[in-house]
Amino acid sequence: MKPLEGIKVVDFTQAHAGSLATMLLADFGAEVIKIERAGVGDMARYWVPMKGDDSAYYTYLNRGKKSIGLNASTDEGREIIFKLIEDADVLCENFKYGSMERMGLSYEEIKKINPNIIFASLNGFGQTGPMKNVIGLDLQMQAMSGFMDRTGFPDGPPTKAGPAMGDQLSGTYMATAIMLALISKKKTGEGQRIDIAILDSLFSILEAAPMTYCLKGEVPLRVGNSYPSISPYDTLKANDGYVSVGISTDRQWEKFCDALGMDDLKADERYKTNESRGDYYETGLKDALEAVTSKISKFEIERILREARLACGAVYTVSEAMESDQIKARNMLVTVEDKALGEVTIPGTAIKMSETPGGFNEGAPLLGEHTQHYLKELGYTDAQLKTLVENKIIEMA
Repeated sequence: MKPLEGIKVVDFTQAHAGSLATMLLADFGAEVIKIERAGVGDMARYWVPMKGDDSAYYTYLNRGKKSIGLNASTDEGREIIFKLIEDADVLCENFKYGSMERMGLSYEEIKKINPNIIFASLNGFGQTGPMKNVIGLDLQMQAMSGFMDRTGFPDGPPTKAGPAMGDQLSGTYMATAIMLALISKKKTGEGQRIDIAILDSLFSILEAAPMTYCLKGEVPLRVGNSYPSISPYDTLKANDGYVSVGISTDRQWEKFCDALGMDDLKADERYKTNESRGDYYETGLKDALEAVTSKISKFEIERILREARLACGAVYTVSEAMESDQIKARNMLVTVEDKALGEVTIPGTAIKMSETPGGFNEGAPLLGEHTQHYLKELGYTDAQLKTLVENKIIEMA
């Protein structure tokens, strides 16, 4: 049995961040009923990679969910939503601030129907503050949180992280908050409002930078792939790519030099301590290390240093990571049958639990695939469904 079985989620999320949150809930057994705009659907349905008219991106974020195609701006559409919400445990949305209010679906209105519901909102700037009305996507949040200023090399521009870090992190925070609220509700019987901002999420992981500014009035410089407290802690050139190394102690430094035959560096007084290695790293040590590593393949360096029980790892391409025995052993690639795409392989569930494991065995729903099922449960007749379709209130796959 999955831990969230029996939990009903009415899901207004779209795109990435909010959909990732409800994806995690679905992976662990929640019944996630995705409300999509009739005739249009979630915008992620149109994001690459595409196969014909269908998106694998959408499948990844919406596996195991149910879909109702609905025009929520109409009285009839809102009536359906209110009926769905009557016995729901959770409502999720990641619209721009004020959107749910404009649709007549504010927290206050929803509480009139279901006083103990958990109402979770996620957007760029959150529900409070002077910028709550401003549209903010992952790129802008990486920029405005200070995250981008901490990413990149000292002599280069501020740099966006490759994946959508703000979306990934805020979606994970949202799922975590919902589960905490469910625990609280079990104790008190009361629901609550959850307010997640992508800006907050990224600011929360700046590590020591805010404290450095508070204590010393200094803004830390970007450090690229290195780490100022440990040296060498960096990616080094190999003859076919790059390899990452992390040498945490002076004893590890000696083992590192022995493993790669760098007796001259081991004997050099400038590099005897972690502090002195850091002092000389950019002015000589890094070049000296790469004079050695650039003659060896990244996987050979990885093998040599692992045999010496040192922290290291080749920089894998995505294809190399997908072929990794470790990724495969951890079930991080799952092949499912998707109704739109056919057989498709997508990333698996990263949370491993011994007694109540999560997971999924199906792809994403077609737009409106479950409209008929849920409306029939709510008591709508075939004739009523036909009229709702004709009036473009609902869509059925």
